[in-house]
Amino acid sequence: MDHRTRPRTVRAMGAFVVAALVLSPSLVACGSDDEAAASDSIDVVSRWTAGNSANAAQNKVLQAFTAETGVKVNLTEGLETIDDQVENAVAAGKSPDLVIVNLFDKTLGWLDAGVTVSADQYLKDWGLADKIKPVALDEWRVGSVAGGELQGLPFSGFSWPLWYNTDLLKKAGVDKPPATTDELIAAAQKLRAAGSGPVVVGGNDWTGQKLFYQIAESFTDAASMQKVMQNGGYCSTPSVMEGIKLFTKLRDGGVFVDNVAGLNADNMYASYYGDKAAIMPGGSWAYTESTAAGTGIDKRTTLAGFPIPSGSTFKKPTAYRGFTGVGFMITKRGAEPGRIENVRKLVTKFYADASVGEFVKDASILPRPTATSAPTRPTRC
Repeated sequence: MDHRTRPRTVRAMGAFVVAALVLSPSLVACGSDDEAAASDSIDVVSRWTAGNSANAAQNKVLQAFTAETGVKVNLTEGLETIDDQVENAVAAGKSPDLVIVNLFDKTLGWLDAGVTVSADQYLKDWGLADKIKPVALDEWRVGSVAGGELQGLPFSGFSWPLWYNTDLLKKAGVDKPPATTDELIAAAQKLRAAGSGPVVVGGNDWTGQKLFYQIAESFTDAASMQKVMQNGGYCSTPSVMEGIKLFTKLRDGGVFVDNVAGLNADNMYASYYGDKAAIMPGGSWAYTESTAAGTGIDKRTTLAGFPIPSGSTFKKPTAYRGFTGVGFMITKRGAEPGRIENVRKLVTKFYADASVGEFVKDASILPRPTATSAPTRPTRC
């Protein structure tokens, strides 16, 4: 059975193509050749890299872990293509012990492919069941359903609204964020006339892919969309085709900035933070970074949902939210005797109250979610 619940790529906005893999030399070196030293070190690949607000909190946890246990952490920063990084390292026999990563795209297939192991027993044995909300655990289970095999241990959730630059909107004569797609098209035309770019997104990476999905789901019920994502049939599902037609209508209506198909997430943030584009879909993980940047962009930004079309399944503008932001995935190597104990000590260290406090303080990450949501389905704003 294939545990992946989403296709690996979607061709839209010109091309939403997963970036080509560049194997990281530092990752190749993360697996020690001296297995006798296994008890003295642990190899970790993490999504929380330098420049990410969660990086400081992560480093505090790692430093405290080493101080308490004497175990050295060999940390490799995950690239934008962290999934390809890890897969190639595993194929080369240089697997890390633990991967700190979001559950999306290729990582959904790691349990099937033997890259990682089930976390069900660890959840129980390590005393973490009462520290993680059941709804968050369910989103990390195969098929995102209760009773499915647990693919990893969830840590942080997310929301993914649209960011609107109120200064640029006002300059263009747009009084408030649009609530309908017709209003969005009209706002885009005004923004262009005023010399501002409308919606900027990474048309060549995951940011564009996520936005495409959100638009494609505009007329679809949750069950139908889940079936399509699992089995395909986008074009043969009328409600999904309506969403795809809406996407092309927005594209042809000038809603997206020029040459968007060639942009990536870095281009998106640079354009929005530099007041070159008035609207972008930005994750909650970027809130702290926007404030820390010192550009004042946070002071002229308001958050809202993506506008809805007439006849939409939703009644209000939508935003993604869920609990598949970042979690801990244990590799087959990390589960080996002599290595799993270090993995246990490190993972449980992250869930300690003091560690959680560091993530709340440094990155505004709330590892213990209190509201239910679905990562593959937009929710009302």
